[in-house]
Formats: sequence, C-alpha cells, structure tokens
Amino acid sequence: MSFEGIRKEKFDRFRPPYLGLESLMAWQIEWFANRAGTTIGTLAVGGADEGWNYVVLGRDKTGDFRVYKRGGDLFSLDDARAEFLLDMAAAEKSEQKVRRWRAA
Repeated sequence: MSFEGIRKEKFDRFRPPYLGLESLMAWQIEWFANRAGTTIGTLAVGGADEGWNYVVLGRDKTGDFRVYKRGGDLFSLDDARAEFLLDMAAAEKSEQKVRRWRAA
C-alpha cells in the first residue's frame, strides 16, 4: 500500500467536502493520503463510548472527493487502523480501475 500519514493541514488542503463527520467523531487523530492524492482518509475517536471511527474518501469522475467507506464503533485504535488501511487500499484499487476504463 502506498499511503502515508499526513498532517491535518495537508489533509485540509485536499479540500474534502463537509460531511458532518464532527457528529460522528469527537476528534480526528490521524490523517492519510496516497501518493497521487486521489484517496484520503482520517481516523477518529467517536463521541461518548462509540469507539474508534474512520472515513475513506476517493475522487469521483469530476475530481471531487466522495465517501468511499465509513467505519465505526471499532474496539481499539489498532483495529480501526487495520480496517481503515484495507479500505484505503480497496478505494485506491477501485480508482485505478476507473482510470484504466476511462483510458480504454
């Protein structure tokens, strides 16, 4: 997988859409992006006793970010990170298929 942890400021420069994530996530703690900047995501602590949450965003045909996958109520940060990175890889693979299909 070609993802790297990034600072929140870099994540915000991708201009992800307002998704109302604040209602699902008490605070975001980690941010990631692939090298191409086409797949991004964040890990967060849920509000109250809701466990760990994440969201993966991928670019659509117009270049705007859309939710690819949202996960929640995971038991630990390690569990959330593992599931999150698998979903990041799936989103990146999906994006690569779309690019190949458009080029054909």
